[in-house]
Amino acid sequence: MKSRTRCPACLSTSVTVAYEEPYRGAGIQGYLKTHYEGRATASADAYTFRIGRCGDCGLAFQQQVPDDELLGELYNHWVPSTGLERNHRDYNLDQYRNLAEQVPFVIAYFGLPPSQLNVLDFGFGWAHFARMAMGYGCAVSGIELSAERRSHGESVGIRVVDLEELPPQQYRFINAEQVFEHLTEPRQVLERLMASLAPDGIVKINVPNAVASLKKLGRGTGFGDLSPDEQMTVAPLEHINAFCADSLEAFGKTVGLKPLRPSFRQLYNSASGLLEPRTLARTLLRPVYRHVYPRSTFMYFRRA
Repeated sequence: MKSRTRCPACLSTSVTVAYEEPYRGAGIQGYLKTHYEGRATASADAYTFRIGRCGDCGLAFQQQVPDDELLGELYNHWVPSTGLERNHRDYNLDQYRNLAEQVPFVIAYFGLPPSQLNVLDFGFGWAHFARMAMGYGCAVSGIELSAERRSHGESVGIRVVDLEELPPQQYRFINAEQVFEHLTEPRQVLERLMASLAPDGIVKINVPNAVASLKKLGRGTGFGDLSPDEQMTVAPLEHINAFCADSLEAFGKTVGLKPLRPSFRQLYNSASGLLEPRTLARTLLRPVYRHVYPRSTFMYFRRA
């Protein structure tokens, strides 16, 4: 394990302890045993699960975090199997709909043909977002540490790159889905991503919202008494940066980013296109022509 004594977001040394509990305590041990399905070792037992809070930007973060050796053990041996087949099987319609709203919004925001939009999916996992963006015609590159997932990304057409080799001002959109809560040096990573962002580009960062968990821990609730969802947002050893809305906004400001607040028209129209007269007419009339008009050559079939 290694210690973080300053805020990993704004680099302030104004840090106070918000919560601490020994890793060998019953609450942490119960979580590790259940979450890692018995694969967790005693590697962290001599340390303390300590959450510090930055007095300047408000970020809460674990102060004792895995070193490279423990990270390798954690992600290669402890983490439950998330094979490709299982991952796709469990991905539901609502999750795909969510992606199918995000990608058109990005395309509509820039007003360019999708083929002219260079997209970087940072930490692409099993490539759900990347494949959706590719399906809309975007040029997609991706970064991923897992060798298995990198191989899968390449197999579906993602241009897999490394953080250190990103070209300057290349990407109009950078997607970072459930990544920054895991990083020991998030500020350095975001600065590197910023260098590859086009001057008019946008970055999406989505992380677990830890506000409820932090409030309960601050009031004296033990980690073991949190609900499973609340434990997830401050997961020992993994979710080592615990964001809320204010600290995430402050994190962006440290590298010159500010929140983009889309209008309701942009949000709803990008998802459906129904606020454009031509698109509305097409959407209303196409089903009639295809499925009511008796001579259409667009048909669904089922067994007679």
